[in-house]
Amino acid sequence: MKNRIAFIAISSLLSSPVCLAARYWPAADLTEWSLMLNNGVAYISSPQMATHCSYSRAQINMSGTDFDKALYAYALSAKARGKSLRYVVDNEQTTCVVSGLSEKD
Repeated sequence: MKNRIAFIAISSLLSSPVCLAARYWPAADLTEWSLMLNNGVAYISSPQMATHCSYSRAQINMSGTDFDKALYAYALSAKARGKSLRYVVDNEQTTCVVSGLSEKD
């Protein structure tokens, strides 16, 4: 009985779509992009955004963690200096959430 329960638990974890999702750096850099703050969420919008991201935008959660604050500050600094961005998003979500940023010259 214990083996059966363990098998069911492992099978459900392996078949979960969350397990199949992966974060990645999209191929296209954001050369034309804007940064907006709306209702406590920061959005990076660009025509070069990954095609699976709704409304050609990705969000930076503003939950108050140091990581989220740093992402927003990094994007704000890059925008002020006119830099292009590379970004990390999940490949399974249409509401894309930025989990990493890098400037490009």
